Amino acid sequence: SLIPPTTPSGAPYTFRNNLKQTQAFSDVQQLQKFLNLNGFTVSTSGPGSLGQETQYFGFLTRQALIKFQEAHANQILTPNGLTKGTGYFGPSTRGFINSR
Repeated sequence: SLIPPTTPSGAPYTFRNNLKQTQAFSDVQQLQKFLNLNGFTVSTSGPGSLGQETQYFGFLTRQALIKFQEAHANQILTPNGLTKGTGYFGPSTRGFINSR
C-alpha cells in the first residue's frame, strides 16, 4: 500500500514511502535524483546516472544510500543504535531528507 506522492508546484519532493532494494516505484527515481545531486552518485553513466535516474532500487542505489546514511550517521544511524548504513530507506533516512 504505497502512498502516491503529491508535490505542489515548486515545492521540494516529499518522500512518503519506505523503500528497499528490488522495489520499483516513482519514489526510487526521486531518491536517485536526490542522491546524485547531493554527491552520492548512484552511477556515473547509463541507468541511474544524473539525468537517467530510474524507478528501480537496485544494488547501485543501495550502495549510494549507504554512503549517504554513513555520511549523516549522527542524524540517521546513531539514534537507532546503528554504526553502519543499511541501504534501507526507512523512517529515519526519509525524515532526515524530508526535513532538509
